[in-house]
Amino acid sequence: GKIRKNNLEDFSSINAGGKIAMKLDNDDKIIGVKIWNEKQDIVLSSNFGKCIRFESKKLRIFKGRSSKGIRGINLLSNDGIVSLSIIEHNNLANKKNGKLNKDDKLESKIKEKYILSITENGFGKRTSDHDYRVTNRGGKGIIGIINSERNGNVSSSFAVNDGDEILISTNKGRVIRTSVKEIRVAGRNTQGVRIIRLSGDEKVVSAIKIDDNLK
Repeated sequence: GKIRKNNLEDFSSINAGGKIAMKLDNDDKIIGVKIWNEKQDIVLSSNFGKCIRFESKKLRIFKGRSSKGIRGINLLSNDGIVSLSIIEHNNLANKKNGKLNKDDKLESKIKEKYILSITENGFGKRTSDHDYRVTNRGGKGIIGIINSERNGNVSSSFAVNDGDEILISTNKGRVIRTSVKEIRVAGRNTQGVRIIRLSGDEKVVSAIKIDDNLK
């Protein structure tokens, strides 16, 4: 659950042997690396279905590459980060609907994205990013999807648009391709619906968004 922000210049010259990007504890590993700007928000999602969203501009820039960073989310015992996502900051997303005029609602709808969550047992959903309120870094987060006995833990969670397509892979070597718009929109505190039917001890191990150039 630790995170660190560096200037891109810190990685401008990398030799064949590579460079240390971040110091890690023995039982830790890097989950994601993203390029972002000060007008965007950071979303961290965990295996147990927790999420936290905070402004990137409030994360200080570290000098050098040899530190462990600072806490992004306070994880429960045995929980771990499954994804790092970057979404555009939307000042209208945290306003109550009653305070939005017609133009505000239109602008908010145009900027709306979805957080897609998929569990290891093949269930999932997409939820409006407006439901993920912006909070301070280091908190325990909020429920992004329920990791029930039916669902299992979260295997993937990332930001998508209506027109995107995704690939879902299982531990048995099976892959399916589906359109995001075919996955039901539901609130955060729900279990979602079946996206892929699995057999035996088969589990979903990953899901990725297909690059627009490959469609």
